[in-house]
Amino acid sequence: MIKLKVIFILPIFLISLKLKAENNLQYIETYEIASGHSHSCALTAVGVKCFGNAESVTTKPPVVFKKPHSLKVANRFSCVMVDEGIRCWGEIPGTTNTNILISQSSLPKPKLLSLGYDHACAVSYKDQIKCWGRNDFKESTPPLKLKKISEISLGMSNSCAIADGKVVCWGMAVTGSIDVPPDLVNPRNLTSGWWHHCVQTDNGIKCWGSPYKEYITPDDPAIKEFSSGGFFNCAIVPEGVKCWDEKGKANLVERSFGASKLSVGSTIACAVTAEIGVICWKLSNKGDYKLMSSYVPAGGISVIEQLSAGQASTCAYGDEGKLKCWGGNFDGALNVPPLFPGPITQLSLGSHRTCVIKDSLLTCWGDSNSEYKTPANLGNVSFVSSGGNHVCAGSSEKIKCWGENIRGALDIPKDLTQFSQLSSGMLHSCAVASGQVTCWGGEGLIKNVNPPKKMTNPKAICAGGTFSCGIDAAGKVQCWGEKIAFSDKGLDSIEANKVLRVPEEIVGALELSCGLSHGCAIYKGKIKCWGSAGTPPVIKNPRMLTAGWNHTCAVGDKGLSCWGSMIGMEMPNYSLEK
Repeated sequence: MIKLKVIFILPIFLISLKLKAENNLQYIETYEIASGHSHSCALTAVGVKCFGNAESVTTKPPVVFKKPHSLKVANRFSCVMVDEGIRCWGEIPGTTNTNILISQSSLPKPKLLSLGYDHACAVSYKDQIKCWGRNDFKESTPPLKLKKISEISLGMSNSCAIADGKVVCWGMAVTGSIDVPPDLVNPRNLTSGWWHHCVQTDNGIKCWGSPYKEYITPDDPAIKEFSSGGFFNCAIVPEGVKCWDEKGKANLVERSFGASKLSVGSTIACAVTAEIGVICWKLSNKGDYKLMSSYVPAGGISVIEQLSAGQASTCAYGDEGKLKCWGGNFDGALNVPPLFPGPITQLSLGSHRTCVIKDSLLTCWGDSNSEYKTPANLGNVSFVSSGGNHVCAGSSEKIKCWGENIRGALDIPKDLTQFSQLSSGMLHSCAVASGQVTCWGGEGLIKNVNPPKKMTNPKAICAGGTFSCGIDAAGKVQCWGEKIAFSDKGLDSIEANKVLRVPEEIVGALELSCGLSHGCAIYKGKIKCWGSAGTPPVIKNPRMLTAGWNHTCAVGDKGLSCWGSMIGMEMPNYSLEK
């Protein structure tokens, strides 16, 4: 095995899809959003979708819930109210079970539910409180005889409720988190972070607790919706989403896309938007609240014309010039700039740059380092492919590559001309020049960067992690190069002389796409994948296909479907059906 020195160089991507697909990229209606310590969940029209810590069972709802509501998220578990009671899943403190039911017999007719860091409480319509999980500081032991309970909210090792119009708190006392201020007039909208709580009152928002003894109260009078988590408070204000840290420093998050519903976790804030679905920001004590990801695509595109997947994000382009991107916002992949007029003729996502061609001119965004800036003398282009640490673009006469010249990724062979196809992978690229497939890059890493036999006039090519594939003139899928191995920490090693082989003879494939360590093709009306792609869903009449690093998307009669995972974050499979 050849060990890689650079482990953060990612993939890949490939073929821009020009076929029109008469199907919708629709907004998945999202009713609730909840964020915890290391994951978040959304209650959508197609069920509960969770994302975040891929190593934990917290991201995997055990069953399809009937009539779910009141979705809540904790440290490493989640709960939702259902007809039969309260269903919780994940790593639940106090039990080895990863799927439990708080039945109606143990808590009849629950009306309220709240999760803290490692404990949970629910309240029935008869004001019965039932708590489960950790109880080290009596955080799961509420005061007796609370009446007229209208709200409940849990923190790290403390809990609060509004009972009979007053705020009552219990649990760990050393941080001031249970020292309720005496002047709370008409308290409502109770929220909790790790060690602090906040309520809206007739005199504004009041907060208490945290290691700083007295939490700084947000003073923006235009707050529309408010949420607490970790050491942060966030609110929806007219100019977007604003967050405050424990020292009272306030900053707007990076791009809020018309956020409505809002939930704050330990270091993540998520919101529901009508423009790009559920989006999340990374919160830090530096005050730079960066857009991190969008998990549920949206946008109302009725005809998808272009579809491309990158490192951990996907973009679709369709009618009326709409371009929608979702997934991880690494290097600003979701920060689509204003684009000049004209239809997009090609779309390509990579690890560091996203590029589009409009009116033969190239526009790219993402990594702002100088080596990734589009060359000024590029001129008109007809195709582009964004790879791991480089981008290639050009016309039939010539192509040019720029970015980081790692392992010869930018060293295009001389005397190539009459280009008709181009695909960039992690550290190499392939092109069809004068009818022949020629590849370059991957020096010292990919032993066989070119096809073992000449491939003439291929119907499609794609460059992946350390391998490439093509559909030859006879319609047969062939792959060559090396097989990649990777761990949870990233790229790990290359298995020399082990080709990522197609498991069966595929002749007559219509589409082809390569990811970091997998390939997929449309064959006989189905999606066929090999490598680490996972099992694709059943897609009727698929006619668009694109592979990212570890996820894949395709379009069929009923819309867009995606499966796989993103970097360090489990991406739930989803289907956007008409």
